[in-house]
Amino acid sequence: MKPRASARGVRVCLILLLAAILPLSLPEPAAARNQADPQDFFGIVGRDPWYEYNTNPEQFPNDVNRTFLDNLNAGMAEMGARWVRIEFHAEYDEPIGPGRIDWSKHDWYVRDSAPRHGLKILAVLGSGILADLDKTYQFKHINDRPGQDGTNTYSRAFVQRTHEILEHYGDAIPAYEILNEPNANQLLHWETNGREKAVNPDIYGQIATEIYTTEKPAHPGVQFIVGSLLYDAADGDDEHLEWLREVYESPAVTRYRDQHGRYPWDGVSIHPYYLSPPEVLAHLQELRALQEEYGDTTGIWVTEIGWPAAPAEWTSFGIMDPTASEREQVDYLYGVYTTLRDQAPYVERVFWFKYEDFGGGGTYANWGLVRLRDSSFRYGPDATPWPRKPAFSVYQALARPDRAPTAPVPAPPDVGPRVRYFPETGHTLRDPFLRYWETNGGLAQFGFPLTEVFFVQGRAVQYFERARFEYWPELRGTPHEVQLGLLGRYVTRGRTFLAAAPPAQPEPGRIYFPQTGHYLSYGFKDYWERNGGLAVFGYPISEEFTENGYTVQYFERARFEWHPEYRGTPFEVLLGHLGREVLSNPGWYR
Repeated sequence: MKPRASARGVRVCLILLLAAILPLSLPEPAAARNQADPQDFFGIVGRDPWYEYNTNPEQFPNDVNRTFLDNLNAGMAEMGARWVRIEFHAEYDEPIGPGRIDWSKHDWYVRDSAPRHGLKILAVLGSGILADLDKTYQFKHINDRPGQDGTNTYSRAFVQRTHEILEHYGDAIPAYEILNEPNANQLLHWETNGREKAVNPDIYGQIATEIYTTEKPAHPGVQFIVGSLLYDAADGDDEHLEWLREVYESPAVTRYRDQHGRYPWDGVSIHPYYLSPPEVLAHLQELRALQEEYGDTTGIWVTEIGWPAAPAEWTSFGIMDPTASEREQVDYLYGVYTTLRDQAPYVERVFWFKYEDFGGGGTYANWGLVRLRDSSFRYGPDATPWPRKPAFSVYQALARPDRAPTAPVPAPPDVGPRVRYFPETGHTLRDPFLRYWETNGGLAQFGFPLTEVFFVQGRAVQYFERARFEYWPELRGTPHEVQLGLLGRYVTRGRTFLAAAPPAQPEPGRIYFPQTGHYLSYGFKDYWERNGGLAVFGYPISEEFTENGYTVQYFERARFEWHPEYRGTPFEVLLGHLGREVLSNPGWYR
């Protein structure tokens, strides 16, 4: 849960001062960052499968929407996330008792989809793992007065439910986070009518200790993460750290440390919202100093951090320039990940909040890296996340740069008559794009491929030096199955070309197009007609004019250029490098 934004004022100066005086060289954590797999640093908050039960009853009756969730996981893996953070939920259908876990709402996701996409799960054991139809198990009862053993009815049920989950999944889930933002919990605040906001640190310490004592010996490879601290600026900069201090000093945690020489967890987590990247680093140095004070050498997990960004509206040419908030999100994501990766070795994981925009009532919460353009906030029939925000590509560039469409690939093993590999750019061309490329002029007309095939709004596209190919499966078997993207319209956005007056009578060597109010003349006309005409290039959207020393003319899908240095050769008219030009703008990768 994200805190509300608030003014920081003098707090910023104090945090930056702390950055200067806190030690920069700290003990290496017991569970050090995985240097062998740098991708292990990258996490993302995903969609809880519990929410997708019976949301697609036509395809998946009495099951989760597997198409939706699988595409979500595929996108996160493509982006480079190694970890996905989800939460378990119990069923609210039993009038007595703490409810139950319906494993069918989680099993496929945990045992099939996530591992198939190479995703490790951080499972949040939040208030939702106990249903509260029986009011005894409302979350507010976590703070009921404990008995002499330090437990109460709610805490005992919570520990037992955790045991059930561990018994069911074993090592299939590699990490668990114990409660979500227990120092400033919104549900607790609601259920107590504003009287309480924090879980009692003694009770939290008892829960964490019992879980670790019981479950860690049985599952030594599983990591148990505590804290999930919300940086709650509304109530003071250090209140959450003071809460954690009380957890360190709680009776159960103190006993465990005295007996075992370490703490009953494998990491401490935090949600440092609404801080700039340098402030995030400074604050995590402060948290690390607190750990060092108590001799806690476990790592820090940033299990939520993010920045909202509303994407641009869809355009007819299929490319959306970044909005101001998208550029802010790019800067913030890049700053957070590079700062913590390079300057905070004790930070083991950073989970961006979150993968997809979410919301309700027809409005969006814009914290995601992709937008689901459906008012019900779930995928439509093609189950394709769209559009990507520019921060998606920045995350990918940091976590898995080899997955970017522009990244060169090795020659495929299936090179044959219908597969062509171009070592000049490191990209592959296959049917039906290869067939279209060969039929309509090949290298001379379109140039080399500059990307692999990727998807925009569910449509396969591939960029070339001079064009973007688009696959239209609904027109399969027709001459329009492959079309060129409207790159001419995109690169001339914001420019005005005055329409020409129609001719009084037909003119030899010239064609007038009333659809756009422009002429096509002589050499450009011959090239246009010889190489595919309207179907390939679209209508002219400008007259001939001089640009960068060449006579040029723009069309919906291309720019014609006259090269007098090649006069009398097949290269006298060439298409401009619109593909290269568009790829220099972050709006292309949507």
